[in-house]
Amino acid sequence: MPPDGSAARAPSARLGIYPTGFKFELVTKLKRLREKAYKSYNIYIFYKKKVNLMKIALFTIGCKVNQYETEAMAEKLEDFGFERVDFSEQADVYIINTCTVTKESDYSSRQAIYRAKRRSPDARIVVTGCYAQMEKEFLEGLPGVSLVVKQEEKDKLPAMVAEMLGQRARVKEKDNLFSSSGVKGLAKHTRALVKIQDGCEKNCAYCIVPFARGKERSRKTDEIIAEIDTLVENGYREVILTGVHAGRYDQDGLNLAGLSQKILEQTKVERIRYSSIEPGEISDDLINLISKTHRICRHLHIPLQSGDDLILSKMKRDYTGEEYLVLADKLTKAIPGVLIGADVIVGFPGETDQQFENTCQFIRSSPINYLHVFSYSDRKGTLASQMMDKIAPEVIHRRSEILHELGWEKWRNFIDQFVGKRLDVLVENRRDRKTGKLTGLSDNYIRVILEGDDSLKNNIIPVQISRREDNKLWGNISS
Repeated sequence: MPPDGSAARAPSARLGIYPTGFKFELVTKLKRLREKAYKSYNIYIFYKKKVNLMKIALFTIGCKVNQYETEAMAEKLEDFGFERVDFSEQADVYIINTCTVTKESDYSSRQAIYRAKRRSPDARIVVTGCYAQMEKEFLEGLPGVSLVVKQEEKDKLPAMVAEMLGQRARVKEKDNLFSSSGVKGLAKHTRALVKIQDGCEKNCAYCIVPFARGKERSRKTDEIIAEIDTLVENGYREVILTGVHAGRYDQDGLNLAGLSQKILEQTKVERIRYSSIEPGEISDDLINLISKTHRICRHLHIPLQSGDDLILSKMKRDYTGEEYLVLADKLTKAIPGVLIGADVIVGFPGETDQQFENTCQFIRSSPINYLHVFSYSDRKGTLASQMMDKIAPEVIHRRSEILHELGWEKWRNFIDQFVGKRLDVLVENRRDRKTGKLTGLSDNYIRVILEGDDSLKNNIIPVQISRREDNKLWGNISS
């Protein structure tokens, strides 16, 4: 360094060695660069405070369609610059995607609102979903609720949240909608959901869903294919095709079987699984397709609701017990090892002890392998809510316990047949909480526990089943 310290001076202090014009031009450029740097820094600080450090937490009650839509909202909000945190953490905004299929789901939705309010008293709480659709004014009156978004506005919810927080400038007009853009994954899950359909027009006597979800509409086939391609690129090996009425998919001249065939032909996804499909929506084409490929999971959830024909008629279901049984038998013959699950409602108005016993006998003698048991719940505006012969709560509870036990008995009988056999298992990204072992699902939805290191996670591997413990199977990696 020179004795006078000139090397430490600002560049503009040493410009005497350059021509005057050049010196002026260089000083001007340096000033502009400095001003630009200050401006960029201020913008960074502004968004660091206003957006990037704004934490958003989301919570879902209800079906797989709700889970998918929550993920879509979360991804769009992250695109806008929000930081996603767990619902158990403090956040600036809580979004609660509600369900109203039963009184219990209404209660769970309200409890989620109260938890958010207690956790972060100054946070904004946004409520959407089916409960919001049916009870908007009531929910707007709950303490802490800042915004209630009905179903027809749900696509725009991320933009509405940004605008509520003064960040509308961050949202481009084309970014308003999230429904058509799809999702890139499903946070903390090994399997991804793909929504293919929405809405219901069946109007079963007990069900509020047609009021809450509206008319049936199916998603464009090319959007579904593109979304699955993205999920495969992001490492997902299994997708679950879901909808309020997935079996009534009807778009671009394709039904569910046609859509499935196109997915098989145009994507590299290793597994396709279906969410719930109604009995009348399982075509021979679909059965034939499942039977001919290992890429479609041997797992069909087919709502039954009752095994008594008179109750089915009062429910406004469009099949008889015999028709359901014929379908189930056809599936077991065409698809060896197929798992058939069913929803059953106990305590529907007027259900006698004998009619409940008819349901139990039907399930015992059927190929049904597991049950989702629901206690009847009055939903305002439905036909069943106007029926007078309601069942006492204690009777409903007792019948529910009987069916739960029957469901577990059927399940254990089903999985016992796979001891000593090989199952291909998608190992999940989490370990079993109780044992610390690896855990995953077979294509026919059996939970399997096995030894192994983390390199096996998110891989489909052959597992030799060695035993059943309680309601799960244990096995070892097969060579």
